[in-house]
Amino acid sequence: MPLPDQPDGQPDVGLRGLRVLVDEPAEAAWNMAVDSALLELAEEPTLRIYGWQPHAVSLGYFQKIADFADLPDGTSIVRRTTGGGAIHHGDELTFSLALPASLLPGDIAESYVLLHDAIVRALATIGVTCHRATSGKVAAARPSSRWCFETPVRDDLITDTGKLLGSAQRRTNTSKPRVLHHGSLVLNRPQHTPFVAAVCDQVPITESLRRVLHTRLIAELTKVLGLEAQPGERTAAEDAMAARLCDEQFRNPAHLHRR
Repeated sequence: MPLPDQPDGQPDVGLRGLRVLVDEPAEAAWNMAVDSALLELAEEPTLRIYGWQPHAVSLGYFQKIADFADLPDGTSIVRRTTGGGAIHHGDELTFSLALPASLLPGDIAESYVLLHDAIVRALATIGVTCHRATSGKVAAARPSSRWCFETPVRDDLITDTGKLLGSAQRRTNTSKPRVLHHGSLVLNRPQHTPFVAAVCDQVPITESLRRVLHTRLIAELTKVLGLEAQPGERTAAEDAMAARLCDEQFRNPAHLHRR
């Protein structure tokens, strides 16, 4: 899928590039494998926007598969490398950021504030009102609720209906620390989590709206990261690693049932 048109205006001189990948919807295992490959191999900060086909449930890394035995037979399930609660990925805008940790605040909560406030501004441009929760429990890698959207916590994006955006992070502890940030923005309410808020509560979901939302999300995230959006493609090495991880890890029942 081509990168949506960028907003008018000249980029700031001297900004580093943010490679932007806009992918067609794909199976759950492939989506998680690509994000993991980007975390390991991406040589430049990368924003990826994608969807899920078929719709799927992603479990947080620390969750127990037994807690989801009530899901209908045939439900596609994958285990993320990021923590937090499970998400039913239906019609949503999913994005990942794979980038050096130095581009985000060292404090995870502060990084959520930075990114979530950018998304509030992006949503406002399409007529969707939401706000970042400034009170409540702090997000945890091992949540008390099984569903990410069930109980909003501090810094979540919420409306009068419920939680609109779910986020999770993985940070590598290496000589060159890196971050994988996952974000799921609900467009139409998914089947297994009817308690969520959705963009469709406030505006009709059209193809035109999807394109504008992509454009505004890219613009606001690049602005707060101090980067310049540049359309790109995955490298052959990234695709090769994603294919290997897809087969060896994310399609592997042992990984899904590890907890």
